[in-house]
Amino acid sequence: MKKYFYLIVFMLGFLNSSYADGMKVGVSLTAGVFEASAKEKEADETSVSKSGEIFAAIPSIFVEKVLPNDQVSIGLDWVPMGIESETTNHKQVDRKGEGDGVGGTVDNNVQVDFENLLTLYVKANVNNNVYLKAGLSQVDAVTNEKLGTGSKYGDETLEGYILGIGYEMDTGSNMFVRAEANWMEFGGATFKSTNNADNSVSTSDIDGYGARVSIGKSF
Repeated sequence: MKKYFYLIVFMLGFLNSSYADGMKVGVSLTAGVFEASAKEKEADETSVSKSGEIFAAIPSIFVEKVLPNDQVSIGLDWVPMGIESETTNHKQVDRKGEGDGVGGTVDNNVQVDFENLLTLYVKANVNNNVYLKAGLSQVDAVTNEKLGTGSKYGDETLEGYILGIGYEMDTGSNMFVRAEANWMEFGGATFKSTNNADNSVSTSDIDGYGARVSIGKSF
C-alpha cells in the first residue's frame, strides 16, 4: 500500500507548490463490465473451469499536471474502494477424504476483491474538447475462499493498461466536466495454494469496458 500512498502524496504535493498552475483535480464515476475466466487445478489433475462477468460502478479521484504545450497532461487516478466479484461455487468429488465426507462431495466457494486500483496515464488533446488517453494500471487481487478441498490461495498484483477517448467541456469558474469511453485489460495470474503447492488457480486476461463521467477544477 505504501507505493500507492507515496505516488498520491507526490502528485498532490504540486498543489502546495509553485507548480500548482496547470494542475487539475477531480472525481470520476465509471460504470463498466469486466470479463474473466479461471481454471482450478488439483494435485490429482482434476480441474474446474469457470467464467463470468462483473458489473461495477467505480468512483475514483484523479490529479493531472498539464504540460507547458497545453496539449498533453500526465495524470494519476486512484480508486479508494474495493471492487467485489460475485461468489463462485462448485461441488467437487472428495477423492481424498479431505472434506466433510469420504467418497462424497465438497463445496468450494471463491470470491475476489480488487483493491487499490491505480492508473498512471497520459491525456492528449485532439482539439479544444476531444482527447485521447492511455495509461498503465495496477490492482491487488485479494482472494477470499472457503474450499472443502482444504486449499488456501494467496493474493496477487495484476498489471494492465487502459485506452480511452473522451470529451471535456469548461463550465466556468475553472470547473470542467468530462464524458469518456474506455477499455481496460489486466494480464492473467496463477494463484498457488499456500498449503499444497500442487494446487493452483489460473486466470485468463481480465477485460473491461465502460463509460466514465468526471467533474473537476483547474488551477
